[in-house]
Amino acid sequence: MFGLTIRQFVSAVAALAVCVPLFIFGKDYLGEDVVGWAIILVAVPIFAFGFFKYDGMPFEKFLGMIYRQKWVEPQKRTYEELPVFWSCREEIIEDRIAHQLAEIKRSKRSSKRKDGAEH
Repeated sequence: MFGLTIRQFVSAVAALAVCVPLFIFGKDYLGEDVVGWAIILVAVPIFAFGFFKYDGMPFEKFLGMIYRQKWVEPQKRTYEELPVFWSCREEIIEDRIAHQLAEIKRSKRSSKRKDGAEH
């Protein structure tokens, strides 16, 4: 049917069946601009049921999944630090401190040798 699946064809016919009368009868009361925007707001969800697919899910399953994730089973995420990085950081700090202490000891030894040689 015009290169559409049955689902797409039915949603297109349903959108036309709703939007055409809405335009014909609504333009006299609200004006063409407002009715045009109303038609867009009404037609988009109707077309979504026929044409929208996300990861193989049709629109109604996608809406159900979003509803379940946001309101039925919301996830509460807590921040947790990874101790791996802290242990690496501590190793680096300990290594730097050890090098600094060794440098201080070497400088003390060399200063003692210089002091002893001068006397």
